[in-house]
Amino acid sequence: MNFSRVQPFQKPTSFPLRVLLLGVALSSGALGCQPEQDSARGEEETRTGEQSLRVANSLTTQALVLNAITTNPSASAMLISGGLQDMFYPTGGSYEPLQRQLRDPDAQQVMSYLVSCALDASSQVPWKDPITGTPRTWKGKLGLCPEWKTGAPSLACKNRVSACLLARNNALGRRVELSLRGEDPSRPGLFSLEGVTLPVEHDPATDALVPSFTGCAAPSTVTTRDCGWKGDGIGRCVPGQVVRLGAGARAPDQCGTGAVLGSASGAPMMLRACEGITGCDAGSARHLAHGVGTCGTNQPSMTFTCPASGFFSVMSQAADSTQTGAVSVQEETSTPAATRYPLSEAEVFSVREGAYFGNIFEPTALGAKVYVDEFGELHGKQQIIRGSVYRKMYSCQAAGWSDAAAYAANRLCALPASGANCAAIPTGTCVNPAAPTYPSSRCVLSDGPVVPGDMDYEKCRDSTGAMWNEPITVFLHDACALLPKAPDACGMNGQR
Repeated sequence: MNFSRVQPFQKPTSFPLRVLLLGVALSSGALGCQPEQDSARGEEETRTGEQSLRVANSLTTQALVLNAITTNPSASAMLISGGLQDMFYPTGGSYEPLQRQLRDPDAQQVMSYLVSCALDASSQVPWKDPITGTPRTWKGKLGLCPEWKTGAPSLACKNRVSACLLARNNALGRRVELSLRGEDPSRPGLFSLEGVTLPVEHDPATDALVPSFTGCAAPSTVTTRDCGWKGDGIGRCVPGQVVRLGAGARAPDQCGTGAVLGSASGAPMMLRACEGITGCDAGSARHLAHGVGTCGTNQPSMTFTCPASGFFSVMSQAADSTQTGAVSVQEETSTPAATRYPLSEAEVFSVREGAYFGNIFEPTALGAKVYVDEFGELHGKQQIIRGSVYRKMYSCQAAGWSDAAAYAANRLCALPASGANCAAIPTGTCVNPAAPTYPSSRCVLSDGPVVPGDMDYEKCRDSTGAMWNEPITVFLHDACALLPKAPDACGMNGQR
């Protein structure tokens, strides 16, 4: 099973590229046991006015493969029999056996992600925690199966939600941003792509929200304050070269000679630059530069050295936290830094990992059973199942990974060393450029026609040869992002 380090995918320059982006926070620790809405901020808001989807995840593989709802045949059958809106609250009635399964915290977690995959941001599903008796709410986000709110889902709906759940899980438990791409011909805009990707708001080392993205508790004019900031964009540059950005001022090292970069409106503004695709606080090791009132103006600019990663993120806010303004940040061009700003999601997430497809909600195709009995006792959590628990869930890898089996085991299995408690069956290469037809290639298309240029795999075959029409393709920013503890499993073309 395992992919391996993949060659960054080069997008065709003739296509406009935009993305569906999901952050995958996959914590196997305390956060990993919490329902999604229990986090400090819950689901992240959509970052632009475009139809694109950004969410925060913490779904672990162990929770996905051994929980009392989707790995419980009777509960799974009940779950797909009607609408989610009235299944879990009020309590009692014909759905009581299903509600009882929420005594398993992993079932609560899976349901939070199921609802966020299936329903849109205007929808929510009420439920009552049977352990604490507290009324709660699962929030929708992606809208892959809006019909499930009030009625039983179609097969296509179940397949899309299944692919979403599989893409949003990881065995190791780190928060990672993903770009998820697919298509629904009946809703062409569903998987449209972001033209501008904003910085990630959670620290990659701790998974915690960067404090600078929180609101200020009191008015402040301290320019180094760590509150009230918002993301502006992500840029790319040549490591070691000088980068200059501005929003209505010359660069601080070119006050007498440089051109005015960008513009601002409203209140005097500030800028902050951070290494990588995540925002930062003033004292962070990833902090690169700060701009406020540059070159005798009341508007900001920054000069800094491009970091080793070749990526930087920019944040902005008014110098006075009680005021508001806006920036249009411009980069200095035609320099050795070859700075490009802002980047689209397709430019930030250029590593094509593979595709996920199948149907988790098939009660007769489960390799394990977890359930809560009528006395409230939880059974089946300690099972070790060789291979995939879901016998109708599949994955394929992009061409270019050098050790596909090792990557897939670490990506798909809760116990990767033994290939046990896995969430899907790996099928091989999605599309092999040297042999683009089945069976050497599992998918018919390397770029579905609904969103040209997003490079989503479509019409993918499972291990039996059956075709699935609702795959979701995952793109990463960093090939090893999902395997921080297994770098040897993400080598590219035999290199480590």
